[in-house]
Parts: sequence; structure tokens; C-alpha cells
Amino acid sequence: MTAAVQGSVPHPDGGNRFMPHILIVDDEPGTSWALAEGLTDDGHTIDTFASAEEAWAWLQKSQSDLVISDLRLPGMSGLDLARKLRRGRHAQPVILVTAYGTPETLREARSLGVTDCFAKPFAMDGLRRSVTRALEASVDVRRRRTRTPR
Repeated sequence: MTAAVQGSVPHPDGGNRFMPHILIVDDEPGTSWALAEGLTDDGHTIDTFASAEEAWAWLQKSQSDLVISDLRLPGMSGLDLARKLRRGRHAQPVILVTAYGTPETLREARSLGVTDCFAKPFAMDGLRRSVTRALEASVDVRRRRTRTPR
């Protein structure tokens, strides 16, 4: 797991603006690193986990604005994590990335409210656009952004 600060943190331009927090769940260190690097560059704070179980345990004590998860993970899958998030009090958007997607899996992901699914390897620009749309549509993010001084 990488360290990150949540909520209102100093923005790189010196202001005190809300910086969305993203949770990345992937058992491939290279994928986690690439996602974290690209999204940190966009002004997001990041935590990474190698398993859905670790991410779920963290989410029981902390808050994230968006979850990006691999579909196929050891133990609990990314789809199982999305299912648990929807059953609980968690309203953050979920984006899945996978090298093993099937039409059935994609239908199930959509039925669980997964925001988007990306096939590995994916273009970072497309994922960034999806992240931006998901965060802009998130009620929780909008609510916290309006309470944070700029």
C-alpha cells in the first residue's frame, strides 16, 4: 500500500483545494505503479493494494472517492469487491480493468453499477477521461468539493 492523505490537502499549485482520493487494487505491481503515477500527475491522491481483501479492510476504516480494480485477483475478485461496495454504505464509483473480460462479466459489472471497464492493455488517456467523468458525477465528491475552500 502506498501512503496518501485524504480530503483537503495542499494542491500542487499552492492552494488548499480538494484532491480526490483513488484506491487502486491490482496484483500486478507494474500496473498499480503505472496507474498511480499517471493519476498522481493529474492531482489525485492514491492508495494501492494487491488484493481486494486488503482494500475492503481499508475501506471499512477510511474513505475513497473512486476505486479502480483489476477484475481477476487472488481471493476476492474485483467484481466481488464491487458487489460488496454496493451492498454496504459505499457510494464511490468503481472502474474495472482486466485482461480476462467476457460479455457475461461485463453485463454483471454493469448490473452492479460499475462505471467503466477497460481491457488490458489500455490507453491511459481513456482511463483518465473515465476517472474524470466518474469523479464529476460522484455526489460525494461534489459535496466535499463545495465544502473545501479554494
